[in-house]
Amino acid sequence: MTNAERLLLKKQAQRLVMLGITVKHERKNLKKMVAQGITYNDPKMLQALECLEKTDAEWKRLETEHLELRKILGVE
Repeated sequence: MTNAERLLLKKQAQRLVMLGITVKHERKNLKKMVAQGITYNDPKMLQALECLEKTDAEWKRLETEHLELRKILGVE
């Protein structure tokens, strides 16, 4: 494995960690809004849900990419 490939794997892993933290925070925010009685049709709730879905989709996309690269490079 080259240094560039190793660096790419590390960057992807770091980004996955940050996205994971963000997803966790956004889920917590949604739960808080529900507990406060904010309706699901409220623009704030819809925006929070959209943010969560976007971040979660990015995390899943990057995880797939990262796992495929690990497989290609033979990293266990």
